[in-house]
Amino acid sequence: MSSGTAMRKHPVFPSDLPGPVANPAVPEMPVRLSPPTGEERELGFDGLRARGLEWLQALGGGVWTDHNLHDPGITLLEQLCFGLTDLVYRAGFPVADHLTGPDGTIDYAGLSLHPPAEVFPCRPTTPADHRRHLLDAVPGLDDATLTPDADSGLYRLRLKLSQDGGGAPGAAPSLAADRIAAARAAYFARRNLGEDLAPDIVRLRDVPCELHADIDIAGPRDGVDILAEVYDRCARHIARAAVSRTLDELLREGRSLEDIYTGPAPRHGFIEDAPPSEAGHAAERLFLSDLTAVVLAVPGVVDARVIALRAEGREATAGSVEWRGEDWALALRLPDRDQPSTITVRRRGNAVPVAWNDLRRRLEDLRAAGRAHQARGQAGHAARPAALLPLGVHRRLDTYVSVQDHLPAIYGLGRYGVPASAPPQRQARAKQLKAYLVMQEQAIAQGLAQLQHLRALFSVAPGARQGLWSQLIGPDAVPAIDRLYRQPPQAVMDTVYRPFDRSAKRKNRALDHLLALHGETYTQNSMRQFLGHLGPEEAETLLLENKATWLRDIVTLTRDRAGGFDPGRPSWDAPDNCGGLQRRASLLLGFRLWHDRPLTRVLREQRFTLVEHPGPAHQPWLLDADDDVVRLAPAAGQAVQPADRAQVLADLQRMPWLRLPLPAGLLRAGQHGARYRLLPGTSGGVGGVGGVGSSGSGSGSGEHGPRRLALGPDEHGRWWLLGEFPDADAARRGAASLRLYLRHLDQESEGLHVVEHLLLRPTQPGGPAHARLDLPEDFHRLRVTVVLPGWTQRCSQPAFRNFAEETLRISCPAHLTLRCLWLDAAPMQRFEEAHAAWLEARMAWVASPDAASAQALADEAACRVIECLPLPPDEKAATARGNGNGNGNGNGNSSSGRGSSGSGSGSGSGSGDSDGDGDGPVVQGHA
Repeated sequence: MSSGTAMRKHPVFPSDLPGPVANPAVPEMPVRLSPPTGEERELGFDGLRARGLEWLQALGGGVWTDHNLHDPGITLLEQLCFGLTDLVYRAGFPVADHLTGPDGTIDYAGLSLHPPAEVFPCRPTTPADHRRHLLDAVPGLDDATLTPDADSGLYRLRLKLSQDGGGAPGAAPSLAADRIAAARAAYFARRNLGEDLAPDIVRLRDVPCELHADIDIAGPRDGVDILAEVYDRCARHIARAAVSRTLDELLREGRSLEDIYTGPAPRHGFIEDAPPSEAGHAAERLFLSDLTAVVLAVPGVVDARVIALRAEGREATAGSVEWRGEDWALALRLPDRDQPSTITVRRRGNAVPVAWNDLRRRLEDLRAAGRAHQARGQAGHAARPAALLPLGVHRRLDTYVSVQDHLPAIYGLGRYGVPASAPPQRQARAKQLKAYLVMQEQAIAQGLAQLQHLRALFSVAPGARQGLWSQLIGPDAVPAIDRLYRQPPQAVMDTVYRPFDRSAKRKNRALDHLLALHGETYTQNSMRQFLGHLGPEEAETLLLENKATWLRDIVTLTRDRAGGFDPGRPSWDAPDNCGGLQRRASLLLGFRLWHDRPLTRVLREQRFTLVEHPGPAHQPWLLDADDDVVRLAPAAGQAVQPADRAQVLADLQRMPWLRLPLPAGLLRAGQHGARYRLLPGTSGGVGGVGGVGSSGSGSGSGEHGPRRLALGPDEHGRWWLLGEFPDADAARRGAASLRLYLRHLDQESEGLHVVEHLLLRPTQPGGPAHARLDLPEDFHRLRVTVVLPGWTQRCSQPAFRNFAEETLRISCPAHLTLRCLWLDAAPMQRFEEAHAAWLEARMAWVASPDAASAQALADEAACRVIECLPLPPDEKAATARGNGNGNGNGNGNSSSGRGSSGSGSGSGSGSGDSDGDGDGPVVQGHA
């Protein structure tokens, strides 16, 4: 036997192995292989090579005619096409892989990709929606009925408590009171704009009824089990108890996620709608035929005859009984020691005896099993939707392998390159070819860098503005390539990619794509015209951050767009308790903060009094607007910025005029970076100005001499002297510090207040506090007043006011009448004091709706808010004609404007008069 034969082994078959034979796993082949698509053919190797040859022949066909396989140029083309196919291959990974982070998870919220359980549900809108929400949120309820008052926005709530929720005879009154309070809180948590709940919640009392029926049973089930289930199902049907189902149950029925998540978002299961009533409460009937169908659905029941349903001695008429009234509801009486069963059970014509104690025990077992099943369903309800989300694999997509490694060794490239013994000319040619190919390969490496950061491109995290990523091919991919770079890698990337960096546009397109997934657009084209006080980069950053903020809150902004705040929880200066209109409109208008808060707080904290016109104390700081030295002074620019808050405070201390009342025109003009000017310094400081009309001759020269900082013109054409600094850079930094500070004051003052007139109604009809106001009859009916500041940079512009009013009316529910009221700082401060006190009093009344003291405080506080909302002239005149007098309900504020908008007049906010000295600014916040 030869050596080759000796080493050959006999093949081993499965039948030769001991034990049972295991069939090998054969991979399942697809039934049909789909042909490649046109895109796949174009981006494949053959398609790329054909396209490259076509371009080569078109561009260089006159000097290069040999395009056969042996040509070195064709070889290089094929290698580059091969490198592009790798880029195409990596781009074709599942989307979940591209979005998976290093920890192996997908940050869906950070990418504004929300699961169906969040995007499909809506806010409770109809009475049926509110019923499902209340039954899901409040344990111990059998039913909840919400009845709207006609054209008022007021709802009345009726509750049917379950036996274990305080509805059983002899239950503690505190248990029922807790259920009613929980239902009130649950409604207010999902209250809609312009709606409210009547304080008197009706608890339906149980009217016991007896079910008289004969049933025939068959099969192996025990008669006691069957009868217990009959009583349990009939009792839940008569009580209209909620039927909660799990997500898996509904999916097994073939229902889509969109259909399953119709209505309010559930927390403990999906509750089915109650059967609709045909003609209101008085005509709600319980038909005996429906009870027969319930009995026949019990396993083991083959026939059933419902004879009667007797309630309080009344028998059924016309096959039905009244189901419930204004303050009562039927409740099935279960058998007990003194109440024998009224349902006869027969098997094959013979009566089946059932002991009452066995029946009660089985009923308790059924209810306990039902509670356990519901608890299991609730435990997995929150985690089950998350389990349906796709999972991905994190991949490092930016790792680049050079195509030079695949070229034949004769090219002198790759890991081994040219031998050291090669002549210098050969080594130079190899380096030249290497550098030539690297320029082509850099495009592939750049594409891989973009793929690697695709997740960051679609991120909506605060500050995520980058849209272009780059990587330079280094010596780990192409050996010794770093010796060929004439500049450091970072400098090369800045030179090559910085001119083409359109990160803002690229990021905007990515965010627009995410918005389109939600069926939304957020162009902000109209708002650009009101950002003239910002530089181009500042405006783009602001608009981009607005769009990212919109996407971060996209679920709330769309689902709760018609929602109101919760009056049972603190809402003043509470970001987590904000109405949908206020949040949505604030973001559309570009306000940095959207929740209800004091807009005049920043002026009070900084000890500023805002005045419309300068007083005598401001005269030394006014310059001659006609002086060419002032008008033609060089701009300060924005090249020098303060490093921290300490530098901002130091710069502001060099401006003594900040201790005076602040003119509104100066506040607005100081936010324009292009209006700051540098004037020559003076030896006498401010005293050398010489009063109004003098710009000073100046003694400083050069960049290192003293400089005075000027600002102008403001909206009235005035020029202001801001202060004197040791040199030009210090003055430039002072301009930047003042602009940051004034922008901080302006941004903190922007916002709005939404006042729902229905919530200002008297707690009791005909309240004496409201009677003295002579309000129109429909003042509290389906009306909303939005109060906005009139002194900020944008809110002082008539065009922005028109834009804001149009935005608010588009965002407001169509059935509500909306009016805008623009107030200056002083009337705004008075309104905010009254508004905050009313919110506090209203919250106390919601907690104790029957307390007379809480009612009186709420009414008085509501009247003070109404007095801060002057009626439009047409309504005031109509009210005066209707009452026979001309008093109206004013408080000294003027009400003017177009349509239903108004404006209040006032001279300032804070303490001090227009000529006195204050304590100076107190830099706080994020200036």
